[in-house]
Amino acid sequence: MEEKFEIFYIRHGETTNGLFEDRDTCDVNLTETGVKQAELLGERFKGRHFDAVFSSPLVRAVRTAAAVCNQLDNHPEIEILPQIIENGSSYGYFGESLEYLSRYYDRLKLNSDMPLMYDNLEDSDNDKRARAVIDYFRSRFTYGQRIIVFAHGSFGNHFLPQAVEMGEGNYILSLNNTSVSKVKYTTDGKQRISFCNDFSHLRPLMPDYEFDV
Repeated sequence: MEEKFEIFYIRHGETTNGLFEDRDTCDVNLTETGVKQAELLGERFKGRHFDAVFSSPLVRAVRTAAAVCNQLDNHPEIEILPQIIENGSSYGYFGESLEYLSRYYDRLKLNSDMPLMYDNLEDSDNDKRARAVIDYFRSRFTYGQRIIVFAHGSFGNHFLPQAVEMGEGNYILSLNNTSVSKVKYTTDGKQRISFCNDFSHLRPLMPDYEFDV
């Protein structure tokens, strides 16, 4: 039987451009709807186990990750990974401190294994950045394990294609708030995007929604 290594990639909940509080203006917060979306996402993953959980350092991603981790079987640590911050974030800004972010979750760790690679996201090669993150995951984890990554829509347009070596390109993926995408690697050398942009857990918020056919 083939073993597999799986990466679940999740976009954060809905945000508003007016909730900066004391943070940089690229670091917006969740709306009330975004909080509910994250709670429904947590219900989707309730009782599941992951070998590691990673989050962008931006508040919207951390809060979404916290809602899920509160429902996982082992109340896991969230590793804050600056390398998966959203494209185009403010120059030199890589999120708030762990002390600040701990108001949303009590088990946080700053991942210091990977170098930042860049000082300014506007000047960075996002495909290269995504590829480096994937290579890190592939070197750290093995078949039989699975991890979950909480990040952003625009970065997902680089992460998911790079995860299956589609090459550089201007890929436009529609990633809804709290959508789940899964990448799978198997021992036969195959790599697949098993599914992309699944937000079926949000049905309670949109009972009249009809999926495109």
